[in-house]
Amino acid sequence: MISKHYHLLIISLIMLSISLVTGCGRNRQPREQEAITVLVQKAKVQPFQQFIDLNGQIAGRNEVKVYADVSGKIAQILVKEGSYVSKGAVIAYIDRAQVGAEYALAPVKAPISGYITAVSVVLGQMISPGTVPVASIGSLTEMDVLISLPERFVQQVEIGQTTYIKVAAYPNERFVATIYRKDLAVDPTSRTLTVRAQIQNPGGKLLSGMFADVSILVRESSKSIVIPASALVELENNRQAVYIHQNNVARLRPVKVAFAYKDQVAIQEGLNVGEEVVIYGKEFLKDGTPIYPVEEE
Repeated sequence: MISKHYHLLIISLIMLSISLVTGCGRNRQPREQEAITVLVQKAKVQPFQQFIDLNGQIAGRNEVKVYADVSGKIAQILVKEGSYVSKGAVIAYIDRAQVGAEYALAPVKAPISGYITAVSVVLGQMISPGTVPVASIGSLTEMDVLISLPERFVQQVEIGQTTYIKVAAYPNERFVATIYRKDLAVDPTSRTLTVRAQIQNPGGKLLSGMFADVSILVRESSKSIVIPASALVELENNRQAVYIHQNNVARLRPVKVAFAYKDQVAIQEGLNVGEEVVIYGKEFLKDGTPIYPVEEE
């Protein structure tokens, strides 16, 4: 990519060339049109991928929240975050004692086997059935990424697609996940569909509840002619074109875009490898305009 200072220099040259063309006096007719300074880039072949960028949340595989069956005060907590429990194991006791009556401590049992991902209560806390969970149990070696997929992307996402995950705790590391579940109903309020991606977590780096940046791979090509999106010129009837540098003249060339991602596009038809495309300064051009091309470094 070009540096900021270099880019500003090119912009200045372009604006200067425009001012020279438009600044000719009314009493002086130029013999030939002044060349417009433009920034060009050679079309090249490279791998190209298209993603849907969203947000998600990390959760333990098959994670469940454990609630008490009775009301009372938390008398004992027998587990802590990260400890493994088997199905049916007691994780806490509740004191149901009331004035004028005594009861045996009521156990809160694990409904599944797994790791304690969170303990949500403290000793002495009053709880009621179905209100505050006592703890959460799930897998730590296999995690899920919960993704709220906007309705407009529903057709582009399928089971088995690769998804890349990044979390703030490890900014230089990218985790790979695979979509394995896709709900069949769109939330009528948010207009989103819940999608789950499975991710391996052998080192235990990912923790339940982490916020994640999610990139779902929806399309890729191993060999595409890729150019900056800034080079595209919009024509009538939703057609597109680019300006090609030919012998110091700008030539308008219709092109067909295969797909795009962020500030780049893959060209399907109309452009050959090695041709120089105008990527800055096209606003001042028309087919046949003389140009002074400056190649992007």
